[in-house]
Amino acid sequence: MANDPSVVRYLAATIAATADTIPALADGGAVTVTGAMHSFVGVVESADVRARGDATAPTATEGELIPQNSKIYLSESELQLMKFIRTGGVSATIKGHIYNVRLAELLGIL
Repeated sequence: MANDPSVVRYLAATIAATADTIPALADGGAVTVTGAMHSFVGVVESADVRARGDATAPTATEGELIPQNSKIYLSESELQLMKFIRTGGVSATIKGHIYNVRLAELLGIL
């Protein structure tokens, strides 16, 4: 396990019909990603979503399908670049924590 991982902040984001990043879609207003935010671990709630990290916005039918109740793990660059969109008429919520350590370290890979 990572050496002293700490939660930088809790984040909940509503994923609706307009694609964007989790920080941009944060409930309560967009979150500015700081140098202390190195990884995100969360859960997709309420509905399925699609995601793309290649600088192209996903659509309701294009992008990686992430089913409801799936856990998601985002690296620092994915936290800033990965865009999400709902797949149907029901908005989803992604809830989780941003950590001060890199994802590989948090997951015990390094």
